[in-house]
Parts: sequence; C-alpha cells; structure tokens
Amino acid sequence: MAFFLHILIGGIATGAIYSLIAVGYSITFSTMRILNFALGMWVMLGGMLTLTFHVMFGWNLLATLVAIIVILAALGVIAERVSVYPFYRIGSDVWIMSTLAVGFLFINTAELIWGRNPEPVPSFFGNGVITFGSFAVFPQHLLVIFAALVIFILLHLFYYHTLLGKAFRATAHNPEVASLMGINTRLICVLSYVYASVLAGVAGFIIVPITYAEAQMGTVLGLKAFAIAIIAGLGAPRGILICGIAYGALEALVSGYFFTGIRDILGFSIMILVLFLRPEGLFGQQMRERA
Repeated sequence: MAFFLHILIGGIATGAIYSLIAVGYSITFSTMRILNFALGMWVMLGGMLTLTFHVMFGWNLLATLVAIIVILAALGVIAERVSVYPFYRIGSDVWIMSTLAVGFLFINTAELIWGRNPEPVPSFFGNGVITFGSFAVFPQHLLVIFAALVIFILLHLFYYHTLLGKAFRATAHNPEVASLMGINTRLICVLSYVYASVLAGVAGFIIVPITYAEAQMGTVLGLKAFAIAIIAGLGAPRGILICGIAYGALEALVSGYFFTGIRDILGFSIMILVLFLRPEGLFGQQMRERA
C-alpha cells in the first residue's frame, strides 16, 4: 500500500506539470487558433534559469521566480512578434514550423550556455521526506501539486472575474465582434502567447528539482502535455487539469507495476483513440458558451 501511494503521489505531481504546460496550448488556441509547439522548450528555459539564478547565483526562490517570469514574458513578446504574428496576420499555417524553429533555437542556445550534461537542482525543501507511518512522500511533489491547483484556481478567477479575463473570453469566442466592441484583440493575442510561455516556465521552475536541469528536459514534457490537451479538449482548461492528473497517475502506476517502456505507448494510444471517438476532446463541449 505504501509503494502504491508513493508512486501515485509522484504520478499526480508529474500530471500536474503536464496540466500546467497543456493549458498553455489551450490559451493560445482559444484566442489565436494556433499552437505553440515549442512550449516544452519554454519549460526547459524555466528550469535552466532556476539553475542559474537559484543554484549558481544563490538567489532566493522568490527572486528567482520573479526573474523567470520577467525574462520569459519579454522573450514571449519577441517570439510571438517574430515567429507567429507575421503568419497569423496573413492566415498562413507556417507558424507551425516557426514555433518549432524557435524551440530548437532555445535548445541549441541552452546547450551552448549550460552544456549538455544534466545538472542537479536541490529540492526547495531539502532532502528530507514527509512520513506517515510506512508511507513517505517528497515535499517537492506536494509543492508541485499545490502550485498547479493554485495556478488553475487563479486562472479561473482571472477569466471569469476580471475585465481583462472577459476580454480574453470575448476574443476567443469571436475576435471580430470583440474588436468592434473596443477590445484590443491584437494585445490579447500577444498576452495569450506570453501567458502560455510564462506558465510553461513556471512549470520548469517547480519541476526541475525532480527532473534535473538539461537542455532536453522539456521535449518529452511538451509532447505529453500536447497529448493531454488533445485528450481533454483544447478549449477546456478544467478538463485539462483533470486529464493531466489522471494521465500522470496512470503513467506512474503502469511504470511502477509493469515496465517503463509501455507508458508512452499507452498515453499516445489513448490520444489517438480519443481523436477517433471525440475529435473535440473529452471535455470539448465545455467551451460552447458565450462571453
């Protein structure tokens, strides 16, 4: 039972990270009808910047987090302007390749700056564990789960209880009508790209003590997060959280009781099955509403 709970908590923590990345796909798709296929690389940037500021420079966690948010927000504005907007404006799908190109650029730059060897980042709570009888859990796993839940709650409050959030929803529903109502839809599109990038970077910040810091750390995370976004439905953030946690738990249990190699086969097989049976995703109908 203790082994079951241990791998289950670890899986839920991993699934929470998948959800944070996956909701970034939902944000940009809802407002711009595009997908940032480099989100996994933004996760990597968050992790590598944590290594730099927190480990190498000795900054505290709050200063490190603020620096990551500021840097990734600035890079997000630049990346959207260079790799997305020129093609989005003319209705071209070339942004698919351009976002991927930005991601590979990030990886190559990271390898030049930090090298290719994985670097450990100490847990934010030290090396201790929390024990409940024979059951032990790492505090970093609990932090990941708690942080993901708080971020999703804040996103919900933002979308439904702030004026800017309502502008996001209006733009997602009908950008032409939103523009006629006086909403700066261009600004909303930029902000959606920035928000998605920053969320991915924050995911990298909180997961890097578990995964190690390396230039390739976000590649698989980004792919699995995309699968979760498809399974849940690109327009269903709450569904993404549920599917992400369920996916992470299933993945961990399969790895713990069978063997690691089957977990990726299982996850992407589920994505293909959902696409066949429900192309809009398991929770896709939740977006059928008007702002």
